[in-house]
Amino acid sequence: MATYEQWKFKPTSFAVLQYQWLIHDGACMSESSTTRGGFTPSGVAAVRRASVESSPTSKATRTRHIILEAARAEFDRYGYTNTTIEHIVTKADVARGSFYTYFESKIDVFRHLAATIDREVASDVVAFERKRSGNPIENLRISNRNYLAVVRRNADLYRLVDEASAHDEEIKKQRLQSRQQHIARVAASIRRWQSKGWADPDLDASLTAAALVSMLSGFAQWLHVGGDTYDDDAAEQTLTDIWIRACKLADPDEVSQ
Repeated sequence: MATYEQWKFKPTSFAVLQYQWLIHDGACMSESSTTRGGFTPSGVAAVRRASVESSPTSKATRTRHIILEAARAEFDRYGYTNTTIEHIVTKADVARGSFYTYFESKIDVFRHLAATIDREVASDVVAFERKRSGNPIENLRISNRNYLAVVRRNADLYRLVDEASAHDEEIKKQRLQSRQQHIARVAASIRRWQSKGWADPDLDASLTAAALVSMLSGFAQWLHVGGDTYDDDAAEQTLTDIWIRACKLADPDEVSQ
């Protein structure tokens, strides 16, 4: 239940490829694109990026991973605003040219890092929901538990996304889009519960979903990013109980009796 389902990110001015993460069995698709200014990227670095993306070698994959790990560490250390490409290449122990073989800019590498959140949500929450069966209350509990775990593992990225969205309009727009998609998914679940007689039929599914998504995501970030200190198990139980009461969600076994 507790996630957002889609993250798109568009590399800035000199990108050769425009990426769009589509959460579908964890798949990632890439497609050719012109830049925001309407021209086709050119230059040595752009050509290298196109070559690497079209036929990555094991060495290229390792180097890219090293740069991403270094970028994540330096962003966490200095913050998004104060981190420089020099910080990243020094941490990764690679030449500046190697950085531009894989990423066009600081915001580009950050967008790739931010996509980590959706990949983990896709594998830990969305994939579970697609396979779910049985008791909806237990499924809800597991989804919320998995979501809290994703936020805990990626607390640094959640904090950095908040900071970066103030500097990059694309990240800001995608945060809103992700929220809207999350709400739509939860609303669909509420409607399904209503159709089966498990939830209050008079609920406004979309409005209820928006409130529950805000509550869950806000609580999770305060817990794992903002400094609140609560026991994870108790938090999971309380959050799930709030969802149950808000939706008047009933155990199907009890409804059928």
